[in-house]
Amino acid sequence: MQRLKFSFFIFVLSFSLANAQAQTAPTSPVKTSKISQAKSQQGLNGGSIASQFDYINNTSNNYQDYKVVRKTSLEKLETNITDSIKAMQTKLANVKATLDNHDREVSSLQDSLNKVAQELKTTREQKESFSFLGILLPKSTYNLLIWCIIGVLALALTFYIYRFNQSHLVTADAKKTLEELRLEFEQHRKKAMEREQKLNRQLQDELNKRL
Repeated sequence: MQRLKFSFFIFVLSFSLANAQAQTAPTSPVKTSKISQAKSQQGLNGGSIASQFDYINNTSNNYQDYKVVRKTSLEKLETNITDSIKAMQTKLANVKATLDNHDREVSSLQDSLNKVAQELKTTREQKESFSFLGILLPKSTYNLLIWCIIGVLALALTFYIYRFNQSHLVTADAKKTLEELRLEFEQHRKKAMEREQKLNRQLQDELNKRL
């Protein structure tokens, strides 16, 4: 019983909407008649829901201010409405699935775009930077660091050359001093040998005199 009331409510509501649309859409009488005849021929087996309401309205009997609708027609109309709703829900689900697929594609493209942008940024940074001991430095900082290293090495080389020259001078002085000491020692040794030989001769002369 409630199902019939619900169907009747849908029928009345749809019929009112159909009449309102018919009143707000001015068309020529001939064209309207041809359309109504075509829709009436389809009956409840095809056409739009509005045309099916028109078919029921045209084929139903009048009782005072009411329309007497066959139960089978009302059930058929309810089935058609339910099928239309299901078809619309299926279409909406398909549209939603399509939109979800598009969203996923857009998200994937956005991720790819972000990845390409990051790679481009990295490439640009690598192009404008140099790696030093595993650390990525800007080109200006890298050049400054290289020149600092070159300066330190130049100072170290200058200091080494200075120390080498100083060491060479010290070594030369040491060799000169050593040679002087050696000559002095040699002279002293010769003098000592001469004195020793002289003393030996004197000693031998004294011994010879006593004999």
